[in-house]
Amino acid sequence: MDSKHLEKSSEVVQSYLAYLQEMSRKISLRTGMENIFYRKSKNNPHYYRSFKDLDTQYLRNVRNYLEKESDRQLFLGNGLITGSFKKKQSKKYVTAPLIYFLVKTDLDENERSFTYSIEWDSVSLNYDLITLILEQDLEEEQEEEMEFQSAGVDTNKLEVLEDIENRLENMFKQESNSLTSNDVLAVETFQQISEKVSEFNTVEFSTEEFTLEKIENLDSNAKVELNFYNHRFFYVASLPGQLSTYTALRKLILEVS
Repeated sequence: MDSKHLEKSSEVVQSYLAYLQEMSRKISLRTGMENIFYRKSKNNPHYYRSFKDLDTQYLRNVRNYLEKESDRQLFLGNGLITGSFKKKQSKKYVTAPLIYFLVKTDLDENERSFTYSIEWDSVSLNYDLITLILEQDLEEEQEEEMEFQSAGVDTNKLEVLEDIENRLENMFKQESNSLTSNDVLAVETFQQISEKVSEFNTVEFSTEEFTLEKIENLDSNAKVELNFYNHRFFYVASLPGQLSTYTALRKLILEVS
C-alpha cells in the first residue's frame, strides 16, 4: 500500500475514533455529577477538600476508601455551582463542579507518603449540570427576556459547549503542568457559557469564599437561586462509565494522528 493510501486510511481511522469519542461524551450524560455534596450519607462520602488544603493524610484516607469502592474515583473540580432551582414546579438542589478532572493517588518510592497526579486529558465539562440548568423552569418574565436574548443561539448551544470543551482540551495538551494553579480557568469558562447560553444568566457570580456550610444551609434558604463560586477542590464521586472510554479514545486519536 502506497503512502497516499496509508495517509487516507489514517484519516478514516481518526475520523471514526473522533465519532466514537463524541458519542461517548453524549452517552455519559446524567451520571450523578450534578449533586456531589448535598445530603450525602456516611456510606456515600464526598471527601471534599479545598485544593489549597490538600495534605498526605487526606490522600491516604481517600486511597484506603477507593480500594474498597472500585466504582468511585477521586476528582478535581474547577468552578462550583450550588443552590436550587425549579423543575416541573418541584424544587431541586445542585452542588456540582463546572469542570472536572480524574485524579490518581500513588505511594512515593519509599512508600512513606502519598502523592497525586491529575489526568489533564480527562478534562470534562459537567454536562449533567449544564443539562439541568437548561431544563429548569423559568418565570414568565425570565422566559420572555431570554427568548429575546437567545435569538439565533438556541440551535447552536451544543456546538458552543463542544467548542469550549475543545478549547479546554487543546489548552491542557500544551500547558497542563503550569495550569495546576490556574485560578481564572473556571471564571473564563463560566463567562463564555453565560454569553452564549442564556439559561446560565440565572446563575449568580458569587464573590464569597465557598465553605461546606453553604451546602448545609441549602434547606433553610427559601429563595430559589443558583450561585457560581470560583473554587478548586477535590472530591470523590461515582466514576461516569463512559468517561474512561472517552479518555482512552482521546489518547488513541493522538497516537494515530
